[in-house]
Order: sequence, then C-alpha cells, then structure tokens
Amino acid sequence: MAQFYFLSVLMNILAGLILVFGINLVSQKYDAEFEEDSFDDLSESSSSAKVKKTFGELGLDSPSFRMIIGILCIFVALMKILSVFRNDVPIIGDLIPAAAGFAGGASILLEYYISSTDSEISINENVQKVFIDSRKVIGYFCFAAALLHFVFPQVLFL
Repeated sequence: MAQFYFLSVLMNILAGLILVFGINLVSQKYDAEFEEDSFDDLSESSSSAKVKKTFGELGLDSPSFRMIIGILCIFVALMKILSVFRNDVPIIGDLIPAAAGFAGGASILLEYYISSTDSEISINENVQKVFIDSRKVIGYFCFAAALLHFVFPQVLFL
C-alpha cells in the first residue's frame, strides 16, 4: 500500500534523526550533572551542535515523543512486512526498510524504557551494545534505508 510506503520512509527518517542528533536518554539518566538547559554550552560553530540545539528546542527530545515514534516505527515495519506494494515480492520486497524500522523503533523504545524507570535495570550486554551503544549506526542505517527506499521503490529488498 502506498500509505505504508510513505510512512516507512517518514518513520525511518524520524528514527534516524532521533538516533543521530537526539540526546542519549540513557546517558542523561546516569549523568547527575545534566540539566535541561545544557544546550547553551554547545559551541555554536559546529553544524551538529546547531542541529542538536534546534532539535531540543522543537521538543523532539521529549521522552513521550520518542515513545510514540518508536511504537509507530515498529508498527509500520510490521505492516511493511505484511503488505505488498504494487506486485512486489512478499516479505523480501521491503526487507531493508522493515529491518531499519524494527531496529530504529527497538532502539528508541529501549532507550525510553531505560530512561523512564526509577530503578537500575540490568540489560543483556549484547542488547546494550547493539541498541544503545551503537544508536548512531542504527540512525544512519535508518537514513540510508529511507533514502534508498524513496529513490528506488521497485528494487528487490528496498
């Protein structure tokens, strides 16, 4: 369906933005010196700092926004696996965007879950390494999947 094609591209771009430019909520939870207005000490010279500051000012670093985006990413990825777009091959036809949606959504939701609980949570070391520590890699993967899926809609696996 065309709606899930568009939503897949949109959700992968949003997940990529959150994972690459957003604040890491897990490190924020364990950093005692973090304050909400810490965007002021970012150097204005780098473009990454400007994007992060704008990202925070728009409210895109809010935990509730991230939870909604994470749930939507996983839902759209599931629907991409189940629905076929214009005589495409079932399941395999949208494998990369669906995998990016699952990975991005899982990373965002896991980060939200860890940051929202009051007690310390023990997470499997491999899960921590893949979904929390390498969040930027997953974000770039989401960007690449969204871009390739948008530019080449009929290619197998995209």
